[in-house]
Amino acid sequence: MENLLQTIVDTEAEISIIDITGVPTVDTLTAQHLLKTVAAARLMGADCIISGIRPQIAQTMVHLGIELNVISKATLADALSVALERTGRAVTKLKKAAAVADQKKTPAEKGQ
Repeated sequence: MENLLQTIVDTEAEISIIDITGVPTVDTLTAQHLLKTVAAARLMGADCIISGIRPQIAQTMVHLGIELNVISKATLADALSVALERTGRAVTKLKKAAAVADQKKTPAEKGQ
């Protein structure tokens, strides 16, 4: 949690994605830690998105009565897509980005 909070400060992050893909099971203690981490990140000014919740984990959390009250996505790619959208950013193809950058160059910068 400390590393996440420090990174939020250092990068002035608006959104934090917490990926739990590698977490095999979620018990009450793990869920409480996750909730505290989300709450601390919010206090630092960053919204959280949780990704990697598998069906078994979702079922366990519902059974335990744990409500995250946070956006959750099945995959990290989906979470990243939401984060980019919420911050007004997008991923573009490298060729297109290079072409746009080239169009912005002055004739002197292009070597003409």
